[in-house]
Amino acid sequence: MALSDRNLGSRRAGSGAYLLMRASAVAIAGGAFVLIALIADLPHWGYGPWRALFRGTAVRTLLAGWLSAVAWHAYLGCDSILKDYVHSAFARFVGLMAIAVILLTLVVYGMVAVWA
Repeated sequence: MALSDRNLGSRRAGSGAYLLMRASAVAIAGGAFVLIALIADLPHWGYGPWRALFRGTAVRTLLAGWLSAVAWHAYLGCDSILKDYVHSAFARFVGLMAIAVILLTLVVYGMVAVWA
């Protein structure tokens, strides 16, 4: 099925979505690398060192930013998929809103878990 001029899918988004996807991927990879390095630097495994590590504001902020980057990356990917394969504007809108609500719920739950 050929796409009409009005329904170009993700081709219409241009390089903006591409750059945002790559930036969020770099943030995810960098955050994962830092977290792995912090965990590997623990003197020994156990509840005490683990709790001390995640009690620090810097680590909590890193985790919150990492979680937000993961959610943003997932949203952008789902947005591209829906723009390419769902041709009804209403169905695309409903799908994006459902994905946004799910991801926002996960981010809020993650923030509560990190900062509690």
